[in-house]
Amino acid sequence: MTKKWTWELIADTLIKEFQNDKYTKGEKMPSENKLAVRFQVPRSEIRKAYERLKELGYVYSMQGYGSFFSGKREKIRLSMSDESFSKKMREMGLNFETRNVGCRRISGDSLIHSMLDVDFDEPVYKITRLRILDGEPAAIHISYLPEDLFPRIAEDGKTLTSVYDYIHSCGYVQLKTANAQLTVSSLSKKERTLLNVKGYAPCLVLTCKCVTLPAGTVVEVARTIYRSDKFIFQL
Repeated sequence: MTKKWTWELIADTLIKEFQNDKYTKGEKMPSENKLAVRFQVPRSEIRKAYERLKELGYVYSMQGYGSFFSGKREKIRLSMSDESFSKKMREMGLNFETRNVGCRRISGDSLIHSMLDVDFDEPVYKITRLRILDGEPAAIHISYLPEDLFPRIAEDGKTLTSVYDYIHSCGYVQLKTANAQLTVSSLSKKERTLLNVKGYAPCLVLTCKCVTLPAGTVVEVARTIYRSDKFIFQL
């Protein structure tokens, strides 16, 4: 059976060829016509694949000259340790910043309330931060905090950039990550906008709880969305 090529599969194939050193940095990429013939697809599919590779930083274009290979991109290795994202970035000497992009009370989310082990009518606040590496959006970090444990969260949450540090400042010092789950998912429209990704883009999603020791009180449910072209997890 002949393989049916889509622009997503073509982009993935070219990335594998980049990783296998089939191209050298600065080398001119094949034209859309040549790749259309190679993969037996319309030029529009090749154009979409090249747009995806540009978004990921593998390819750049020069008007009138074509597309060129930018060079292999090394992914940032992250471990699922009980440390803040900011601390991990500082220890690796990376140029990063965090922007608070939202704080709001959520209602009617039975899953989050259940994970936090609080009553359904208990106020819970969703704090969203955008992680930026070398001036480029790289991850979205969402934290859910119950108001009964953090009475000032409605106001404090508007400016928080490190929820990990905030939890410590509220007296919860002995902490442990629990029920961590790492999955691969696609981005929503809002997430694509925040991460400045225009086309199809798989992402790594880490969901976990932050609990106190030895009591085991759940103080936070966190959901972090990482661009899969920038990060790789060490399990």
